[in-house]
Amino acid sequence: MANAVFNSFKLGLLQGSFNLAASPTVYFVLVGSGYTADIDSHLYRSSVTDEIAGSNYNQGGYALSGPTLRQDDTNNQGILDGTDILLANITFDTSPRACVLYGSSGLGVDSDPLIAYIDFGSDQAVTAGTFQITWAAGGIIALT
Repeated sequence: MANAVFNSFKLGLLQGSFNLAASPTVYFVLVGSGYTADIDSHLYRSSVTDEIAGSNYNQGGYALSGPTLRQDDTNNQGILDGTDILLANITFDTSPRACVLYGSSGLGVDSDPLIAYIDFGSDQAVTAGTFQITWAAGGIIALT
C-alpha cells in the first residue's frame, strides 16, 4: 500500500537504527494535497507540511494500532501491517489526501523519523462522520 518509503528509513534499517518490533512506536499523520513527499531529503516529521486540522483530530497524528511484522516467503517480503484506522465523529477543515507514517522518538518533530508516504488517490472529505483507512491485504509496507 505504501506509495513511497523514505530513503532515510531504508538506510536506517540497513544500519540497524530501526527495530519496529521494539521501538520507535509507529504513528501516522494525515496531510492535505499541499504536502509533496520528498523521499530523498525529508528525514523527520518536521519536514511534513499541510497537516490536517479539524474537530476531534489530534495534531501530530495517532499511534498505529495493532502493528505487526511478518515474513512472506511466497513473495519474498518483509511486511509491516496494522489494524485498519477508524476515526469517529471527525470533521476536517481541509480534506486529507494522504498519510505519512513516522516513528515517534519521544524527542519531538525534529527527531521523529519518517517511514512511508501513502496517497489515498483523492481528497477524503469528512464532516461529522467516520474517517477510515483500510490497509491493503498485503500490508502497509512490503519490502522486497
